[in-house]
Amino acid sequence: MLVLMIAAIAAGSGNFGQAAEPININIMALSGTTGLSMVKMFEDNPVLSTGVNVTYSIVSNPQQMTAKIISGEADIAAVPTNTAALLYNKGIAIKIGAITNWGVTYLAGRDLSVKKWTDLKGKTIAVTGKGATPDILFRRFLKANGLDPERDVKLEYYPTPAELAQLVIAEKTDLAVIPEPWVTEVMLRSPSARVLLDFQEEWKRLENRKESYPQSCLVVSTKLYQEHPEVVKTFLQQAGLASDWVNDNRAQAGILAEKFVKISANAATDAIPRCNFRFAIASSVKNEVDYFLNSLFEFDPEFLGGKLPDAAFYLPQ
Repeated sequence: MLVLMIAAIAAGSGNFGQAAEPININIMALSGTTGLSMVKMFEDNPVLSTGVNVTYSIVSNPQQMTAKIISGEADIAAVPTNTAALLYNKGIAIKIGAITNWGVTYLAGRDLSVKKWTDLKGKTIAVTGKGATPDILFRRFLKANGLDPERDVKLEYYPTPAELAQLVIAEKTDLAVIPEPWVTEVMLRSPSARVLLDFQEEWKRLENRKESYPQSCLVVSTKLYQEHPEVVKTFLQQAGLASDWVNDNRAQAGILAEKFVKISANAATDAIPRCNFRFAIASSVKNEVDYFLNSLFEFDPEFLGGKLPDAAFYLPQ
């Protein structure tokens, strides 16, 4: 785990929200896209308030991240949006603060016979994370295109995108459902690989939406928000600026990605346009988030813990 300590005790920080007393905040991001959108924060160490100590951590897989949120170790975390809803529905005291990206998942590989969804019939496809957002959407899209995920295709699951990317690069699988930035890593290291199907475009086509789906988000512990709302507000402002900076400074962001989240600089730089970073306060895009979660719920209620989150799921704007 990469840990970066920020002792935010510098003088002259009056333009930031003031904490009533010294506090420690643990901010965690999954390696990959969620971490990539925050690399500027890792580098610049923005002061959130006088007397606030922040620890930034990169977590390698979703299972570890879930455990840290449940235990209360993570005060703020970047996670898949459906994971946030599931944890909230299980009674974990968190709120969704912001959406960080709007879909980063693709079908990639070397089987160039796949040009449309129905071409997948009879194929074996490697998928990252059983029950995670890419898997849920993939099965949903297969059904929408007349294919039975249990009978018409063979799905092989792998725990992390990084592991799956290595299998594609080693030519041990020809088709993979995989998110950025690993899609680009695969294409850089395996020139015959291509992006074959775009999940974001399929979502917009099937759902008749102008916006893609809100795949990742920032969650905040209810306790932290209740005790230090101004610190949380300042963090979200800084996170939005950091996300914009990544979009506007791809080459520099790639260098920082290699430094902090262990993604090669070239892959990160080239991947950013397909990462669909657009920071938005969650309550301001509630309709899109609710639509996405309702779509997942209709496909299988257990993905969200058997119910939809109520309005208290959203951090007040």
